[in-house]
This record gives sequence, C-alpha cells and structure tokens, in this order.
Amino acid sequence: MREEKIISSVKKYVEDFHAGDSTGHDFHHVMRVYRNGLHIQKNAGGDYFIIAVASLLHDTIDDKLNESDHAIEDARDYLRDFGIEEAVVERILYAMQAVSFKGGNNAFKVKSIEDKVVQDADRLDALGAIGIARTFIFGGAKNHEMHDPEMGARSDMTTEEYRQGKNTMINHFYEKLLKLKDLMNTDSAKALAEERHRFMEDYLDQFYGEWQGVK
Repeated sequence: MREEKIISSVKKYVEDFHAGDSTGHDFHHVMRVYRNGLHIQKNAGGDYFIIAVASLLHDTIDDKLNESDHAIEDARDYLRDFGIEEAVVERILYAMQAVSFKGGNNAFKVKSIEDKVVQDADRLDALGAIGIARTFIFGGAKNHEMHDPEMGARSDMTTEEYRQGKNTMINHFYEKLLKLKDLMNTDSAKALAEERHRFMEDYLDQFYGEWQGVK
C-alpha cells in the first residue's frame, strides 16, 4: 500500500512537471512509458516499484527538459523525502539515467532488468504511429525542416551534435527511430517493436511516394 501511495504522488508530481510541454515529452508520454514498463515487467520480471517510479520520473532529469545542473540531486532528494531506502533510490536514479539515447552515446549502460525494462518502455514510445507523431511535434517545436532531399542523415555524432546540429524530421527516423528495434532488451519489447518498426517503414515509403508525386 505504501508503494502505491508513493506512485500516486509521483504521478501528480510529473503531471505538474510536464504541464504545457509542446515537444512530445508531455504527461501523456510519461504515462504511456509507465504503462509500457508495467506491461513488459509482467513477462520480463524486475522490481515493480523501481520500474514504475523510474518510468514516471525519467524525463524530469532529461537536459532537453530540465536545464538545472542539479537535476539528479533534486530527484534524489525528492525520492528520499518518501523515506525510500537509499539503495532503492540509487537503483531508480540509475534506471532513469540509462533511458536516454543521446545519439547512442549514453554513458549509463543498462545493468539490471529494471534498467532494461524502463529503457525499452521509453524507446517503444518513439516507435510506430505515436513515434511518428512525436517526431513531428518535436521537430516543429525545434523549428526543424520536415524534409530536405539534399541533407543526408548524420552518423558518428557527439551528443552535442545529435542534440544541437541542423537536422530534418525525416532524418530523425534514420538517426534514431529505425535503430531502436535492434536495441530492445526484452522479448516483450522486441515483439512490440517489430510491428511498430514495420509501420514506420510503410510510412516512409508512402511519404517518399507523395513527395515525388507518384502516390
């Protein structure tokens, strides 16, 4: 019961944190990641509480959304205020930090099953119909061009280049989204990712056909 009360409080906290977001990292994204995590956990295992809380809080420390130099410590203090055991706090924080893609340069590699589940849960929301929608929402918020046939997808980027360099929304599929299927950790996520990946490939085929005026 105590864990459920904490989870309920965290939901209210992140709803306030993400209020007004226009980049595709809103409260609904957080709740989809949360539901993905719980779905995967049923088959993959792992500590339910750690997965639930890390899924809910994962974007509160993302530097795209929180520019504070103290974001991690703030999250640590927030969790400590619930009286959560220190070891559990650190496991939650690590899972949160292992989520981010960062152009494939995240220094926090998944270690535990909880890390794997939370990472998979977040990456699933970057795939399929919702992933496509979020790509264009984020690109619009960042004033990215939709498509430029002369601008190829980038590779071998630093995190800074991935985050700040000039880009198009369509190139984002090749720089991140189409890579995620093969980066899933759990069997449940792999199965879901397959269908979502195919949907994105079909979308791109339709997109290019319409761009060329042949579909």
